[in-house]
Amino acid sequence: MKRRSIAAALAAGVAVTLALCSAAAAAAAAPAESIVATPCWFPPPSSRPVRCGTLNVPERRDGLSARKLGLRFVVFRAARDAGLPPVINVSGGPGVPSLIDAASIGRWAQWTTHESWLANRDLVLFDQRGVGLSEPDMRCPEFATAAEQVFARALPSDASDALWRKAAITCRARLEAAGIDLAQYHKAAIAADLRALAAGLGYRSVVLLASSYGARVALGAAALEPERFAALILDSPDPPGMAELSSAASAAAGAFDAMFRACEAQPACAKAYPALRGRFARLLDAAAKAPLRVKAGDAKGTIAAQLDDAKLIEVLLQAFYDGAEIETLPAVIAAAAAGDTAPLLPLLRRMHAQYAQGGVSLGLYLSVECHDEFPFDPRDEVAAAARAQPLFQRFALANLPLAACPAWRRSSAGAAERRMQPVSVPTLILTGELDPVTPPKEAQALAASLPQAHLLRFPGLGHGVLGMSSCATWLVDAFLADVRKAPVHDCLLTLGPPRFHLSMAR
Repeated sequence: MKRRSIAAALAAGVAVTLALCSAAAAAAAAPAESIVATPCWFPPPSSRPVRCGTLNVPERRDGLSARKLGLRFVVFRAARDAGLPPVINVSGGPGVPSLIDAASIGRWAQWTTHESWLANRDLVLFDQRGVGLSEPDMRCPEFATAAEQVFARALPSDASDALWRKAAITCRARLEAAGIDLAQYHKAAIAADLRALAAGLGYRSVVLLASSYGARVALGAAALEPERFAALILDSPDPPGMAELSSAASAAAGAFDAMFRACEAQPACAKAYPALRGRFARLLDAAAKAPLRVKAGDAKGTIAAQLDDAKLIEVLLQAFYDGAEIETLPAVIAAAAAGDTAPLLPLLRRMHAQYAQGGVSLGLYLSVECHDEFPFDPRDEVAAAARAQPLFQRFALANLPLAACPAWRRSSAGAAERRMQPVSVPTLILTGELDPVTPPKEAQALAASLPQAHLLRFPGLGHGVLGMSSCATWLVDAFLADVRKAPVHDCLLTLGPPRFHLSMAR
């Protein structure tokens, strides 16, 4: 699947505090879209007043179906009403929940107290259609079962693809039997929901904070209604038109190359892990011939896996979603090359979480990917692009949409939906130099296409910047103080490469 983790979305995600709309505002909304105040499904945090509600939207906006969807949202009210535009969070994935469930909401409450730029702004969090607490339930436990088989056994690629395809067929049939029109779950529909949320809550001007894939949704909404959006903050953006399946090999290879160069430039790291780049290549070559057996456990239980080169790369890539885990990556690779697979366990658990029942909504993920991306990025083009990165070739061809979309796809985006539309809204773009999914060159190209964009690069971080860097927090604060100017802060002078751990050196 596309390598976007829940942790990355939470790190990058910042939600708009939308003051819950009054009955008069709800009555004024179009009948097809309305907001209903509801009791919160969690004990209210002490940090801020909180309101909860449901945005009701039609599944189809062409009037051909009466099916309605209820999208849950939470509003953290501003500590002081300063009249500043609220912030609406747009999560990534696609299919990553906003983590507004009772077990997770406390992290948002804590986060709002740490982000200075949110002190006097509402923060609004919502689960997109088909995701998290919103309707319909598009989770696919079938993929959790398939993942257990794919990762626990040494299977040829066609056998793995067959398991993913079977899971897709079974989940698709179940969702369609429940009356879900899978063709209505794509970027344009989600962007329309976002605009309805902002309008229904009565906000004349809002700031969108979007992470990863959420940037496509935010840019789509801003292109259609620029007057409603005061600013965009795009963290590790996945820009429109990016051939993400074809670029998977080069993006991942670029992140590993940047990490190796950073280690080689640090005498202590270079001494602790000599010739690490070559050891990594030999490790992948060996895993391609005889999958690496991993059996490790902790308080959460034991995981057994057999990792060929493609699966090993997918597991190692999980480190690039967390700055602290990036710092352990040379040690983890060196340990695996020496036969010690125990350090892989945290990354293996993170990877498994993406397929688990409570993780990414894979029904929504595939509906979006198979509509917006797969028809324009076919397997033969992915294979051709991956030949330039031989170590990552099998990894690129193991991407979930390549196996699942032929059995899932119900519609295709129009060519216009793929193109970058003009967006005349002040925009701040944050990108990590070690991003293995949406690399800095994509962020740079996006910034060049936006007339009011400011691009900031963070050398020690991967996918998901804002929650990983206090400097990013200060720069967002500076940007929102005057969106017409490029944000500046002294912390930019302190940014540097990861400080790699040496404790597992071999």
